[in-house]
Amino acid sequence: MNKVIVSVLLIVMTAVSAFSQELGQQQDSQSSQAVGMGSVINGLTMVSDNFVYDESKMVAIPSTNIRIQPPEYFQYSDSLPGFLHVGTMSSIQVQEVVGTSYLLISMAMDSAYFASQGMTLISSEPVVMHDGSEGVLFTAEMKLKGFVFERLILMSGDYHFTIWINAGYIKLMRDKLRPIILQSMLTSKIYE
Repeated sequence: MNKVIVSVLLIVMTAVSAFSQELGQQQDSQSSQAVGMGSVINGLTMVSDNFVYDESKMVAIPSTNIRIQPPEYFQYSDSLPGFLHVGTMSSIQVQEVVGTSYLLISMAMDSAYFASQGMTLISSEPVVMHDGSEGVLFTAEMKLKGFVFERLILMSGDYHFTIWINAGYIKLMRDKLRPIILQSMLTSKIYE
């Protein structure tokens, strides 16, 4: 069990670090171009209001056995790996844990664990993936560079592979972003 907790901690630290790095690059770029919050709000016009599942839009995540359909206007990023929407400062990071069940990992994800990562656990709930398999969705909040972010963490898979997806967005944009990001997350599946 301790080995699993250490693995979980390493994955989350990597996710937070990659997200912080991407966000820093985005903010540096925006600052150098004198682009402010008005640009972020204008970027919302490039976010689809709905999400329609389309098997032909599934994207294979390199170095994993996972495919997912990203929301429209989200661009692939090798550094996550996953998808970014720069205009809304949101991201979807996709990872695979081999040899461990998502059920075992999710049992270690309690309020104390999230607090140790600088986040507050808001809720955890069972979810049904697009393909009918089961998963667990955690919702948490964190402050990063002056913004309050909501973080969605989805775990699904089987007894040998865990799909671990971290998605983050500014909490003020929750009503616009959460539905399409969550629907995208639920399309993820393992292809062996």
